[in-house]
Amino acid sequence: MVKNQGILQVDLFTDTSKLEREKSLQATMLGIKKKFEKNAVLKGTNYLEGATMRERNGQIGGHKAK
Repeated sequence: MVKNQGILQVDLFTDTSKLEREKSLQATMLGIKKKFEKNAVLKGTNYLEGATMRERNGQIGGHKAK
């Protein structure tokens, strides 16, 4: 089964190898998040005081469920 990869139109200035590397990196990060948890891969700013991403990842739809 082949997933729909979409159509990519490139020009002379597009570095296709860089695009493929970015796509591979994104797929790897999604795999890690699925295998472990949403908080397995986060930006460093999400660990600063007042950051809410780690807390919101544990909530339903980003909202506090009661």
